[in-house]
Amino acid sequence: MNFNFTTKSYGKETILRPINLTLIKNQIIVLMGPSGSGKTTLLKLMAGLETDDHQYANKNPKIGMMFQEPRLLPWKTVKENIEMAGPSNHLLKELNLEDAGTLYPRQISLGMARRVAFARALASKPDLLLLDEPFASLDQERVALMQSLILKTKEKLEIPMVITTHDRSEAEALQAKIYRLEGRPASLISVD
Repeated sequence: MNFNFTTKSYGKETILRPINLTLIKNQIIVLMGPSGSGKTTLLKLMAGLETDDHQYANKNPKIGMMFQEPRLLPWKTVKENIEMAGPSNHLLKELNLEDAGTLYPRQISLGMARRVAFARALASKPDLLLLDEPFASLDQERVALMQSLILKTKEKLEIPMVITTHDRSEAEALQAKIYRLEGRPASLISVD
C-alpha cells in the first residue's frame, strides 16, 4: 500500500513536505515528532479525511481509524458505538468489553473508551488501521493492555498499522518501524 502526498498547508502555513510512504502487510509503523509536527494531519491524509495541496485524497474505503479522543456517541451504548462500523460480539469478547456492552460512554473509564474506539476501528474489517495517540492519558497497566491488543490484532489480521506517539519506548514495545516528522514544514525521516 503506497501513499504519495504533495505538501499539506493550512492557509499560508505549510505543515508537511511531500510524503512518500509504503506499507506492507503485517507491519506496524510508528510516527513520532513533537506536538504540532503534522502526525495527525498525515493520518487524516492517509484516511482520506483531508486532501493534500493538490487536492489528492486517499480513496481506500477500508481504513479503520482511532482518533486521539475516543469520539463515542454519548446516546449510544458501547455495543451500538462499535456496531456503527460492523458486527461487535467477537470484538466485545476479544477486548474484554462483554460486561460493558449495555453501558453508555459516560459510564465507562477512559481506558475502556479507548478500547471501544479501537473495537470500532476494527469492526469494519479494515485493510489498514490508523491509531492516533492510542496510549494518551492511560496509566502503564492500560498502555500495556493496549499494546497487547495491538500486537494480537497485527498477528490475527495481518494488516499494516500506523500509530502516532511521543514515546519511543511505546514504539519499541510494538516492534515497530519508526519514522519522525521533523522540521517546519515537516519531512518524514526513517529512524531505524
